[in-house]
Amino acid sequence: MNRNKLNWICGLFLVLAVASTASAQNRRSAVRQDERVARAQWQPVRSVQHSESIMAEPIPRGNALPEGEVVLESIQGEPIYEGYEGYPGDEVYHDSFSGHGACDAMGCSDQNCGQCRGGVSCGWRPCMTFCLPQDGWISLEYLLWWQDGMDLPPLVSSGSIANGGVPSRGADILFGGGEYLTENLNGGRLRAGIWLDACHTWALEGEYFSTGTLSTEFSRTGSGNDLIARPFYNTELGQDDAELVSYPGALTGRVDVQASTQLKGMGFAFRRLLACGDGCGDTFFCNLPQQYTHRLDGLIGYRWLELDDTLTITESLLDVTPDPSNTRGDTFNIVDSFRARSQFNGLDFGANYHRERGCWSLDLLAKLALGTTRQTVTINGSTISPDGVQRTGGLLTQTSNIGTYKRDRFSVAPELGAKLGYKLSKNLSATVGYSFIYWSNVARVGDQVDTDVNTNLLPPANGQGGVQRPGFAFVDSDYWVQGISFGGEYRW
Repeated sequence: MNRNKLNWICGLFLVLAVASTASAQNRRSAVRQDERVARAQWQPVRSVQHSESIMAEPIPRGNALPEGEVVLESIQGEPIYEGYEGYPGDEVYHDSFSGHGACDAMGCSDQNCGQCRGGVSCGWRPCMTFCLPQDGWISLEYLLWWQDGMDLPPLVSSGSIANGGVPSRGADILFGGGEYLTENLNGGRLRAGIWLDACHTWALEGEYFSTGTLSTEFSRTGSGNDLIARPFYNTELGQDDAELVSYPGALTGRVDVQASTQLKGMGFAFRRLLACGDGCGDTFFCNLPQQYTHRLDGLIGYRWLELDDTLTITESLLDVTPDPSNTRGDTFNIVDSFRARSQFNGLDFGANYHRERGCWSLDLLAKLALGTTRQTVTINGSTISPDGVQRTGGLLTQTSNIGTYKRDRFSVAPELGAKLGYKLSKNLSATVGYSFIYWSNVARVGDQVDTDVNTNLLPPANGQGGVQRPGFAFVDSDYWVQGISFGGEYRW
């Protein structure tokens, strides 16, 4: 009896063991089936790299991002995989850089700034000079700027016959005696940069901009019935005087003045992440929570600027005074030419703040460049007299100031900028911005013109001596340019 009970108990345990084993196998099969079903509910994805924070909200099938871009990444910091590898430990997350998703986000904070997500190492990318950059940006902008005008002395006057063309308190000045070239400058600017590490901590960026040549022209032809003159201060007489271009019954002539300016600049800088973060807040127009990201980068590099001014005055005179021995009259051609070029080379450092919310982005830039400005002034002039011989010197250019002069001056060149962007697609944004650049100790061409003239030096010089005027002495001035820009930016 006891033996039968023992056999019955053993048989019962055996049946329970077999049933337990079968149940475990069924549960494992059910789990595998659930896993296959779950996998079928997720979209195939490709691994992509992003510098910004990611959202911790799974994206199921049928709820794809507008751009169709999703990131497969583990919350626990597992490596990024292709396809379904590593499921179900890996999740699909929203990319907050595109400005979508809820506010319960994983992302950049002061504790993990500059650290990679998904287990990607933060080392330098290998063979950077042999491989295409993996991440970077490029932008092209149209510039609509305004600059500090060019001051010019009185260069052409009318006057009256009684005073021989000498301007009367400036009322008879036809050209000069004020500020010129204040119209808008049109130009373009190209910026580009690449991230040097996978974590977007270090970057190398560069820019080049150039404005078109802005010029102003003046021309006046005398018929012999009006008076046109070029005013100057006569050092021999100690009073204001004028060289006649057209005078009734004596001279007919033409005077042309052309002034121009052009600004160029370039530079490069290393960009270093200083701080970054993210958060969630209401939008400006409605109380809808939306995630935002921001980062602050330090900049240090090199900057070059060039300002090129020119001023040219030409005269063509015909002496119509009756002379039986000269039926054709005497012809004179006079040219005064001035050019001032300022070139800045210096160390550039500053900061750039970047903020994104939704499809909008804002960049604020502040930089200061310290260096030297090489000032180069070139003065030249000539006169072709009736005998056909070309002699050195015009009116405001004589042997006393003709030549090329150079010197170096310490300069500062701060720059402020702001740029607002709107995403047209995942990579492409439309931008509108504002820039302001100040530059100290430049040489403007109008400041280098001396209107004091020793008439004894006018070609052909009579050799009677006197002071060496016009002379030359460097005159410094400050320069600024500001304006708006329109363009586009592409990031990859």
